[in-house]
Amino acid sequence: MKHFKKITLFFMAAILGLILSSNFSYAATASVYNEATLKEAINSATEATVIELQNDISLTSPIEITDKTITINGNGHTITKDATTWNDNGPNGSLLTAGAGAKLTLNNLSLTNSHKYGVQSYNGGYVVLNQVKVMNNGFGGVLANGGTIEVIDLYLGHNGQEGSNNGIEISQGQAVAEENKSTVKMNGKISSNQETNVVYVDMPEDSHGFDIVNDENSENKIFVSGNQLVVTDEQNNILYSSNEIENIGNNVEAESYIENMVVTIHVNDKTVPMSVIYGHVITKGQVEQKVDLATLGLENYTIAGFYSDEAYTNEFDFSKGIITNTDIYLKLAEKPATVTPNKDNTPKTGIADTTLIAMFIFATSSITLVTLKRKVK
Repeated sequence: MKHFKKITLFFMAAILGLILSSNFSYAATASVYNEATLKEAINSATEATVIELQNDISLTSPIEITDKTITINGNGHTITKDATTWNDNGPNGSLLTAGAGAKLTLNNLSLTNSHKYGVQSYNGGYVVLNQVKVMNNGFGGVLANGGTIEVIDLYLGHNGQEGSNNGIEISQGQAVAEENKSTVKMNGKISSNQETNVVYVDMPEDSHGFDIVNDENSENKIFVSGNQLVVTDEQNNILYSSNEIENIGNNVEAESYIENMVVTIHVNDKTVPMSVIYGHVITKGQVEQKVDLATLGLENYTIAGFYSDEAYTNEFDFSKGIITNTDIYLKLAEKPATVTPNKDNTPKTGIADTTLIAMFIFATSSITLVTLKRKVK
């Protein structure tokens, strides 16, 4: 028993030693209230540090992070530029920068009024944007500058010079290492109150090129279409288009946009269009939902079949994806006439009911009298 206790105490001491050891990796948490405490938390950060903003914070100079993993939970607060004391710290001018070896995750935070950009990924840095709002920044909102921008939930207001807009800029500075390509990864959604240049490309002629990566389940995706990048919604409709980029195919690794296919649903002499993502399979239920017979003046009919030809000889094959503009012909059948049953006019109360009750009482009384007579005998 004593030997067992010694072994147990030894392991407990070993575990405690690991916890207290400076080599043991753990996530620290720091609450910050102003620029000084924010910069101190970043400068003293361990391998994985979570910073909780308790106030809005005004910066007098950019914050640059390298070789660290930092998460900043904004808790609905804003990081902005102190307009009276701001210093660009050289050519940077962005509020926050994730540089080489850094991963910066921003949650529930607004970035506003910087001299240049709200946030940038630079020379191998990685930035994750989740419930982030970026607006009113001088050059642009978000900059992919030889690093990666991952979008989970991003709102872009107006950013850039007056009269223009620059949401997510894809570019490359002169000091970016050859192995570091500017990358935008879509893993969620982008929304904006702007129509132009929600995504903007400004790549030098001698650039390393750039990459666009779309997660399969991303709500919005970015594709190449002609000489532009386009942002699409879940139904593959184009929401935003970038500036024109000559020979974009020589610079970008990205999926090409394939416009939606149109399924034309024929209902007698009327047609109903249905937009379908290229290659997607549709169902009978989706076609039925798209067609409102009452609105078409055919409320006395039901759908009796789905066909690929006007003569209703070949049933439509719903098992194949739609890869061309397609026609579906609905065969209709008249609804059966509704038969109204004859109304029972027999009164439920009154004389008839009274008569029945009287007959019941008479019958009951007669049985009782017969029974009594038998007992008397």
